[in-house]
Amino acid sequence: MNKKVLIITGAGLLIGFAEALIYYNLGKNDNNEEFKLQFPKGMELLKTSGIIIATSLATAALSNIIENAVGKNLELTPTIA
Repeated sequence: MNKKVLIITGAGLLIGFAEALIYYNLGKNDNNEEFKLQFPKGMELLKTSGIIIATSLATAALSNIIENAVGKNLELTPTIA
């Protein structure tokens, strides 16, 4: 597998999990007066993790496709100012 794809997927997993945790806590604390940090458990954690993995892989695949499509048509040459 391409090194860039692994990097993009890993970064997507970390950022996606942090984002999901924020949204989860915003929803759980909607009616609470005091904010309490919570972590999903059981099936909810598995579902959330599955969605994060799927979207991270999709992001990496789409990034790779776009990079390959754009990269084939562009020739980069250095310019002197």
